[in-house]
Amino acid sequence: MTEKFNPFFEGKRNVLILGFGREGRSMFRFLQKYYPELPVGIADKNGNLNQEKDINASLHVGEDYLKALRDYDLIIKSPGVSIGNQEIDTSKKMTSQTELFLSVYGNQTIGITGTKGKSTTSTLVYHLLKSSGKDTLLLGNVGSPAFDSIEKINDKILIVYELSAHQLEHVHHSPHIAALLNIFPEHLDYFQDFNAYKTAKLNIFKYQVQDDIAVTGMPTETGRACYTMKSAQEEIEDLLGKDVSGSQLLEMAHLRGQHNLGNILLALRVVQAAGIPAKESYRHLFTFQPLPHRLEHIGEFGGIEFYNDSISTVPQSTMAAISSLGDLDAIILGGFDRGLDYSELVDFLRTSTINYLFFIGKAGIRMFDIFQSQSNNKKLFVVKRLEDVFEILEQTSDIKKCLLSPAAASYDQFTNFEHRGEHFKMLARQFSKSKA
Repeated sequence: MTEKFNPFFEGKRNVLILGFGREGRSMFRFLQKYYPELPVGIADKNGNLNQEKDINASLHVGEDYLKALRDYDLIIKSPGVSIGNQEIDTSKKMTSQTELFLSVYGNQTIGITGTKGKSTTSTLVYHLLKSSGKDTLLLGNVGSPAFDSIEKINDKILIVYELSAHQLEHVHHSPHIAALLNIFPEHLDYFQDFNAYKTAKLNIFKYQVQDDIAVTGMPTETGRACYTMKSAQEEIEDLLGKDVSGSQLLEMAHLRGQHNLGNILLALRVVQAAGIPAKESYRHLFTFQPLPHRLEHIGEFGGIEFYNDSISTVPQSTMAAISSLGDLDAIILGGFDRGLDYSELVDFLRTSTINYLFFIGKAGIRMFDIFQSQSNNKKLFVVKRLEDVFEILEQTSDIKKCLLSPAAASYDQFTNFEHRGEHFKMLARQFSKSKA
């Protein structure tokens, strides 16, 4: 089915892959395999790419990598790469892996986005479809890069595609079934402002046509008919009847919290839009395995219950995590500072039962300063590393439940939120040894 992409590449003198991360490498493998005669260039800020021997392409790396843009007929931009003030006609020369994929396979794609919950919901939709006998693929951030799975796609397969704001920013096609969970301020270090971020998210609906289906967990103007989720109880009764409760659904799916109940209900609604009634698909919640780093119970070590919620990079998800777990004693906050507003989170924490608060990174220091500006009876600690938290935990006797839910990105000390979560889990599991 790769011939469907011929119109994009035929007649092109050359193609530039802008950004050589996960998606960029996927695109390079695709072009090497199916268009081996097409000259390919790679532009990336990472100067170390010169040392990779298997890259058969023209390399434009280092600080001046964007200068290569003017020399190529087609630019395939990776998510999150900014072109700055480069003067090029982006409408004619620039595309992305997501745009190419949706232009060919959008009519059989279920696209899912949202500031928080999209990975859990995408995985859950995929699980419910597959367990119900549907031929399906999981692609995007939580699955494999879209172009790594081209050979597996036929006309009947359903594609579940988790989509970020970066992937949606410049698309001109929308999925046949598009779902939006929520929108909170996020990625403001990349987007000009919250409105620009929100506009990118809403592109998931923008190019839908009459027969397409939109589902959203929040009031949203999509420009066309759209199903907006009701209250949790109304949604449960509408989908499953009055004999099923929200707590039952959460227990079935091995998930915690009202936010995850919303994820479950939206997943059921999306699967129903794909042709499987909720009363049939919801029974497969029993076999769902939650993703790591999302309110993940690590275990009890040294007399303390540890929970890993490293995925929480915005205040709203951290507040949801705290509400889900209840009687917490300690929380670890902070990381890379992207300029988010933490005043609501601090007010929430100020009235919570949490007595020990640990602050890391510039975002943590900013939260600490907000706390310090008003009187409080909390025990506040500014630390440089996660290891420092555990050294303090050694000296306490009144902490029984500790949560990592940073409300900030991880890029100051870690590669990503997974790296941060795995490091936290390692330290927690070692904590029992030091307390023995």
